[in-house]
Amino acid sequence: MSKRWPRYWGGLTLLLLAPALAAAQVLPTAAPPAAAQQLAPGDLIQIRVLQAPELATETRLDAGGAITMPEAGRVRLGGQTAAQAAQVLAARLRATYLLHPQVQVRVVGFASEPVAVLGAVARPGVYSARRYADLASMLAAAGWSAPAAGRILVTRAAGGATLTVDGEALARGRADAGLRLRAGDVVRVVPLAAVYVAGDVARPGAYPLPASGLTLLQALALAGGVARFARAQRARIVRRTPGAPPRAIRVNASAVMRGTAPDPSLQPFDLVYVPHSVVKASAVRALEAVVTTISGVIIFR
Repeated sequence: MSKRWPRYWGGLTLLLLAPALAAAQVLPTAAPPAAAQQLAPGDLIQIRVLQAPELATETRLDAGGAITMPEAGRVRLGGQTAAQAAQVLAARLRATYLLHPQVQVRVVGFASEPVAVLGAVARPGVYSARRYADLASMLAAAGWSAPAAGRILVTRAAGGATLTVDGEALARGRADAGLRLRAGDVVRVVPLAAVYVAGDVARPGAYPLPASGLTLLQALALAGGVARFARAQRARIVRRTPGAPPRAIRVNASAVMRGTAPDPSLQPFDLVYVPHSVVKASAVRALEAVVTTISGVIIFR
């Protein structure tokens, strides 16, 4: 094995992951509009009463989701939209202060309710559960793609329990995409096991590793087969073991394809590399040039 091979491992892995993620199915983002979002503790709202401008105020919902107005007392608005909160305040003022109050409520700022999204997503980071209240919309905002994940782990801030959601089932609408998220929750996307095929093949890239496993021939078939000038007899399977450097296993893929050598099974995150034959390519191109030249001479004589 060439001593230069380990230097290319990191670059090849990144190169292979990029097209696989770009071509993956991504869930649509479905953040609700501000007017449809329910008020919650920490939200800052502005209140106006058309018949009584002196009642105008800007206040923040307390830990119980309520506000206090001298003319209306303590009023719980949590769980209401801004329009519904205006109706609740109007009813309270009608009972205590005005005959026909017209109330307007506007949200000045929502409490952020941060949720961390980590793991196999394009944009890991902290997202607001107020803007992306359910699992599907938050994963979409973070750039999650179905083939890039096998499991989604949701760790609850309250109680510390961890829920496991199957990534494929979520992408197909067979899992709880509407799982509600709360401040302090942590979402971890665990990568799906895959194998990588690189080098002189038709479609290099990352390919999911099914529970039934993959052999070398199957992986090469997924990659469209070896190219015309591939040195398949000098193929390598690069295997990574935790705590150890990558190990290259020489394999004669030509013999495997002819059925004269065993078809080795691949392990999660193996890289199959098929080198390019510069000598073969040069010889064939030179022969093609000679044939073209001779044909031209015959035609024009």
